[in-house]
Amino acid sequence: MTSDAEGPHSSETLFETARAALAEGRDDVQELFDRAAAGAGPEMLWRITDAFVGAFDGRAAGWMSRAIESSEVAEGISVHPGTLRIVVDHGYPVHQFWDIEVRSSAEDRPAVVAALNAAEPRLMRLTDDGRELTATEWEVALERGVDFYSPNYAAVEPGPVPRIWLDCKDAVMPFMSRAFIRVLLEELCAAGVRQAVLGSDPGPRFQ
Repeated sequence: MTSDAEGPHSSETLFETARAALAEGRDDVQELFDRAAAGAGPEMLWRITDAFVGAFDGRAAGWMSRAIESSEVAEGISVHPGTLRIVVDHGYPVHQFWDIEVRSSAEDRPAVVAALNAAEPRLMRLTDDGRELTATEWEVALERGVDFYSPNYAAVEPGPVPRIWLDCKDAVMPFMSRAFIRVLLEELCAAGVRQAVLGSDPGPRFQ
């Protein structure tokens, strides 16, 4: 007997059907992905985002916002759905902003800066498929030859609103985005930050 998880109406089956429909340019793509996402959790939303990026389809931007909104965060800390925004031009995802600012109380700001500095070396070891390599794994990868993309540079700007940014050549990488946010959340919690909002600069260059 086929289980619900493996049946024709399972999220996984619907995802594969939707991905095939996306490649074929069918009109029911959005409906199929919506059905795949229903009740499936944030992981599926990130996978759908990546599928749209792979198809060079601007609908990736909306799905990434949904993925961020659905992801679990620490108590007292929130992530704006426009964080690490994918920029769409004429229906195509042309690039992505790779900076995150952390707004907090003045009392927590030193801890925020400490968290960002602790995150910086970890972020340099992220891969385009969302893995975070250990320092040892990183050295081994460099010796054997890398088969992934990772940030070229990372920097922390301490104020007036603490900010960290990556040089990723504007590449659009949903799974690295998820890992970027996860690392920051972990370091903020480890530093004892009690309340904060993560987001990307809402200034004119993001309009």
